[in-house]
Amino acid sequence: MKIALGADHAGFELKEKIKQKLTSEGITVDDCGTNSTTSVDYPDYARAVAEEVAAKKADLGILVCSTGIGMSIAANKVPGIRAAKVDTEFEAERSREHNDANVLTLGADTVSADEALKIVDTWLKTPFSKGERHERRVQKIAKIEREDEGKPANA
Repeated sequence: MKIALGADHAGFELKEKIKQKLTSEGITVDDCGTNSTTSVDYPDYARAVAEEVAAKKADLGILVCSTGIGMSIAANKVPGIRAAKVDTEFEAERSREHNDANVLTLGADTVSADEALKIVDTWLKTPFSKGERHERRVQKIAKIEREDEGKPANA
Protein backbone atom coordinates (compact mmCIF):
# COMPACT_ATOMS: atom_id res chain seq x y z
CA MET A 1 0.00 0.00 0.00
CA LYS A 2 1.18 3.51 -0.81
CA ILE A 3 -0.13 6.59 0.98
CA ALA A 4 0.32 10.15 -0.28
CA LEU A 5 0.74 12.36 2.78
CA GLY A 6 0.62 16.14 3.04
CA ALA A 7 0.17 18.97 5.48
CA ASP A 8 0.46 22.69 5.86
CA HIS A 9 2.51 24.34 8.60
CA ALA A 10 -0.21 23.79 11.23
CA GLY A 11 -0.37 20.08 10.44
CA PHE A 12 3.34 19.47 9.96
CA GLU A 13 4.06 17.93 13.37
CA LEU A 14 1.05 15.58 13.24
CA LYS A 15 1.95 14.62 9.65
CA GLU A 16 5.40 13.61 10.84
CA LYS A 17 3.90 11.38 13.55
CA ILE A 18 1.55 9.78 11.03
CA LYS A 19 4.44 9.24 8.60
CA GLN A 20 6.55 7.60 11.31
CA LYS A 21 3.68 5.27 12.26
CA LEU A 22 2.90 4.29 8.66
CA THR A 23 6.51 3.60 7.70
CA SER A 24 7.05 1.57 10.89
CA GLU A 25 4.15 -0.61 9.73
CA GLY A 26 5.75 -1.17 6.33
CA ILE A 27 3.45 1.19 4.45
CA THR A 28 5.08 3.19 1.65
CA VAL A 29 4.62 6.93 2.17
CA ASP A 30 5.05 9.67 -0.40
CA ASP A 31 5.52 12.81 1.70
CA CYS A 32 4.24 15.67 -0.45
CA GLY A 33 5.23 18.26 2.17
CA THR A 34 5.37 20.67 3.82
CA ASN A 35 8.65 20.08 5.59
CA SER A 36 8.52 22.63 8.42
CA THR A 37 6.25 24.84 10.50
CA THR A 38 6.96 27.83 8.25
CA SER A 39 3.69 29.27 6.95
CA VAL A 40 2.51 27.84 3.61
CA ASP A 41 -0.76 27.67 1.66
CA TYR A 42 -2.70 24.45 2.33
CA PRO A 43 -4.32 24.20 -1.15
CA ASP A 44 -0.91 23.47 -2.69
CA TYR A 45 -0.45 20.35 -0.54
CA ALA A 46 -4.07 19.27 -0.82
CA ARG A 47 -3.80 19.40 -4.59
CA ALA A 48 -0.50 17.48 -4.68
CA VAL A 49 -1.89 14.63 -2.59
CA ALA A 50 -5.28 14.58 -4.32
CA GLU A 51 -3.76 14.53 -7.81
CA GLU A 52 -1.48 11.65 -6.83
CA VAL A 53 -4.45 9.64 -5.56
CA ALA A 54 -6.63 10.55 -8.56
CA ALA A 55 -3.83 9.44 -10.92
CA LYS A 56 -3.56 6.16 -8.97
CA LYS A 57 0.08 6.85 -8.10
CA ALA A 58 -0.97 6.33 -4.47
CA ASP A 59 -3.71 4.09 -3.11
CA LEU A 60 -5.00 6.65 -0.61
CA GLY A 61 -4.13 10.08 0.75
CA ILE A 62 -3.96 11.72 4.15
CA LEU A 63 -3.90 15.48 4.69
CA VAL A 64 -3.48 17.54 7.85
CA CYS A 65 -4.08 21.22 8.56
CA SER A 66 -5.30 23.01 11.68
CA THR A 67 -8.93 21.87 11.30
CA GLY A 68 -8.93 19.54 8.28
CA ILE A 69 -11.63 21.66 6.68
CA GLY A 70 -9.53 23.64 4.21
CA MET A 71 -7.66 20.55 3.09
CA SER A 72 -10.94 18.71 2.54
CA ILE A 73 -12.43 21.53 0.50
CA ALA A 74 -9.33 21.87 -1.67
CA ALA A 75 -8.80 18.13 -2.19
CA ASN A 76 -12.43 17.64 -3.19
CA LYS A 77 -11.93 20.01 -6.14
CA VAL A 78 -9.81 17.33 -7.84
CA PRO A 79 -12.02 15.00 -9.93
CA GLY A 80 -12.18 11.50 -8.52
CA ILE A 81 -11.40 12.54 -4.96
CA ARG A 82 -13.71 11.83 -2.07
CA ALA A 83 -11.96 13.55 0.83
CA ALA A 84 -13.51 13.17 4.27
CA LYS A 85 -12.78 15.49 7.19
CA VAL A 86 -12.80 13.15 10.17
CA ASP A 87 -12.64 13.72 13.94
CA THR A 88 -13.64 10.29 15.29
CA GLU A 89 -12.98 6.64 14.63
CA PHE A 90 -16.69 6.22 13.86
CA GLU A 91 -16.49 8.88 11.14
CA ALA A 92 -13.32 7.25 9.79
CA GLU A 93 -15.07 3.91 9.53
CA ARG A 94 -18.17 5.32 7.89
CA SER A 95 -16.24 7.50 5.43
CA ARG A 96 -14.57 4.38 4.04
CA GLU A 97 -17.44 1.94 4.49
CA HIS A 98 -20.24 4.10 3.07
CA ASN A 99 -18.51 6.75 0.97
CA ASP A 100 -15.35 5.01 -0.26
CA ALA A 101 -13.34 8.06 0.85
CA ASN A 102 -9.93 7.99 -0.76
CA VAL A 103 -8.45 10.95 1.11
CA LEU A 104 -8.61 11.45 4.88
CA THR A 105 -8.29 14.97 6.27
CA LEU A 106 -7.45 15.61 9.89
CA GLY A 107 -7.26 18.69 12.07
CA ALA A 108 -4.14 18.99 14.22
CA ASP A 109 -6.09 21.38 16.47
CA THR A 110 -9.25 19.26 16.62
CA VAL A 111 -7.91 15.82 17.55
CA SER A 112 -5.02 14.72 19.74
CA ALA A 113 -2.09 12.96 18.12
CA ASP A 114 -3.09 9.69 19.83
CA GLU A 115 -6.66 9.97 18.55
CA ALA A 116 -5.43 10.91 15.06
CA LEU A 117 -3.32 7.75 14.91
CA LYS A 118 -6.32 5.65 15.96
CA ILE A 119 -8.41 7.37 13.29
CA VAL A 120 -5.75 6.59 10.65
CA ASP A 121 -5.69 2.93 11.75
CA THR A 122 -9.47 2.63 11.57
CA TRP A 123 -9.64 4.42 8.24
CA LEU A 124 -6.98 2.23 6.64
CA LYS A 125 -8.41 -1.06 7.87
CA THR A 126 -12.02 -0.32 6.87
CA PRO A 127 -12.99 -1.48 3.38
CA PHE A 128 -15.71 0.03 1.22
CA SER A 129 -18.95 -1.82 1.83
CA LYS A 130 -19.71 -2.89 -1.70
CA GLY A 131 -23.38 -3.23 -2.17
CA GLU A 132 -26.16 -1.70 -4.13
CA ARG A 133 -26.96 1.35 -2.01
CA HIS A 134 -23.40 2.48 -1.25
CA GLU A 135 -22.06 1.85 -4.75
CA ARG A 136 -25.08 3.61 -6.26
CA ARG A 137 -24.43 6.69 -4.14
CA VAL A 138 -20.72 6.84 -4.91
CA GLN A 139 -21.55 6.46 -8.62
CA LYS A 140 -23.93 9.41 -8.31
CA ILE A 141 -21.12 11.52 -6.84
CA ALA A 142 -18.91 10.57 -9.79
CA LYS A 143 -21.72 11.48 -12.18
CA ILE A 144 -21.96 14.96 -10.66
CA GLU A 145 -18.22 15.40 -11.28
CA ARG A 146 -18.49 14.29 -14.90
CA GLU A 147 -21.46 16.56 -15.56
CA ASP A 148 -19.70 19.56 -14.02
CA GLU A 149 -16.34 19.10 -15.75
CA GLY A 150 -15.52 21.95 -18.05
CA LYS A 151 -18.12 24.33 -16.67
CA PRO A 152 -16.89 27.73 -15.50
CA ALA A 153 -16.70 28.19 -11.72
CA ASN A 154 -19.46 30.81 -11.75
CA ALA A 155 -21.88 28.80 -13.91
